[in-house]
Amino acid sequence: MKAMKSFVVAIMVCLMASSAQADEKATLVIGDNLKVGMPVSQVIALMGIPDKFTVNRGTEPLTDSVVIEYLAQGVVVHTVNKSTLVDEIEVLPTFRGSFAKGVKIGAKFNDLVAHYGVPKTMNAQIARYPEQGMFFQLEKETLVSAKVFRKNSKILDLQLINR
Repeated sequence: MKAMKSFVVAIMVCLMASSAQADEKATLVIGDNLKVGMPVSQVIALMGIPDKFTVNRGTEPLTDSVVIEYLAQGVVVHTVNKSTLVDEIEVLPTFRGSFAKGVKIGAKFNDLVAHYGVPKTMNAQIARYPEQGMFFQLEKETLVSAKVFRKNSKILDLQLINR
């Protein structure tokens, strides 16, 4: 818990000291200018001051995480305890950017397959691409949100989505 508090304090100091603000004209591209594995400091330089920080408890201290919300941009970034790298990017229905291969929220399932291939597994709601760490949520064959994970991440969301 002490390490988690230190991490949150470090992030807050970074925010206060940072003069970098998000370029509102820059289009976010998941897997290009915003990607898992990048330092949280680069996320803040790209996107500006977050709307909200939250600490989520995991099943053990190594799976505790810090949630950094950019709701107006349709993105939530997660990092696990004792790390300064992005472990997960949640892409919300309000996201207006794209993925590196050109897919956008609102795309049809056929577009997803055309760009990423056939999912490794799929049910009515989730198209799973575990090798790329990508999980696309669908409603009526339309992309409504996604989660992208860093390879071998210990974050609880990845453990849950893989069940």
